[in-house]
Amino acid sequence: MKKYFLDDLNAMRLTAWSAARTELADHFAAAVNVMVSALKAGHRILVCGNGGSASDAEHMAGELVGRFGYDRASLPCVSLCTPSATFTAIANDYGYEQVFKRQVQGLGSAGDVLIGLSTSGNSPNIVEAFKTAKELKISTIAMTGSRDSKLSQIADLTVRAPSARTPRIQEIHGLLLHSMCRAIEEEIFPGKAPAPALPAGKIISGSDLPLLAAALKDYQAVFTNGCFDILHPGHVYVLNESRKFGELLIVGLNTDASIKRLKGPTRPYHSFADRAMVLAALECVDYVVGFDEDTPENLIKTLTPKILVKGGDYTPATIVGADWVTGHGGCVKVVPLLEGHSTTGILTNGNGK
Repeated sequence: MKKYFLDDLNAMRLTAWSAARTELADHFAAAVNVMVSALKAGHRILVCGNGGSASDAEHMAGELVGRFGYDRASLPCVSLCTPSATFTAIANDYGYEQVFKRQVQGLGSAGDVLIGLSTSGNSPNIVEAFKTAKELKISTIAMTGSRDSKLSQIADLTVRAPSARTPRIQEIHGLLLHSMCRAIEEEIFPGKAPAPALPAGKIISGSDLPLLAAALKDYQAVFTNGCFDILHPGHVYVLNESRKFGELLIVGLNTDASIKRLKGPTRPYHSFADRAMVLAALECVDYVVGFDEDTPENLIKTLTPKILVKGGDYTPATIVGADWVTGHGGCVKVVPLLEGHSTTGILTNGNGK
């Protein structure tokens, strides 16, 4: 289950939370398992929150009752933040702390799942709803920030956004909810799943290449290639400009054997593993894929990117793979070179000139 969240986390490039990443993915997986099991058994999901979290609750209900990624049967999910007449009547007659509790009592049944979104984890009305859910044998999932809270103490499961700042918590909750909807949808209706998700790692092995190729069908993918033996500002400029043309940038990287055939026995200066690692560290690069041939023609045919890019020392007529890309509805772009930078200059003069 946690693969859904890790896929989406990778797609958002939110990998700075390495310390909390594994724990969050595990708790996410456990929460999805609870919801999938309940829905398959004919139960429903109830979800509540305040302020921005109320919007998230309504959003989740809309995705499950309606659709998230593709057409399929409706799934029962109720936001307790609406309708306004019910909500305000309970607040007026019983107090704001009772607005979710009363709805859980009226709408919930044993076997259902209650999700409470609270950036602080201490929202009194959600705490009261969770207490009632416990009495009714309704499973409870709290979505909070990183700190311990009243909800984390009483919930069956707590999915913690790894931040103590409200805006960041809400943003992470949005990603989590989308990942949950996707996971629920694909687990309950596996035959209807769309194209596979993008691979998690940035450096693509041969075994992951078919997965990347299949996933790219849903993206405005950009492809460029080179040896990148000694990365310099000219390379970075072209890569940054290439990334602006689409949603993803895939860099085809010559293997060591390919470079030796093209440039002689003293090259490459850096190994393929080192070159791939440096390219993958660039924010503008989404994937690095090696190719052993003299040209990336076969790799381009496998990936069929929407946009093919090369530096200004090429013309569309001399770019390998241009016919394939344009023949499949794509286009070719040429990015002017940044003057004064070259690998040959660095190796011969030590200054790139």
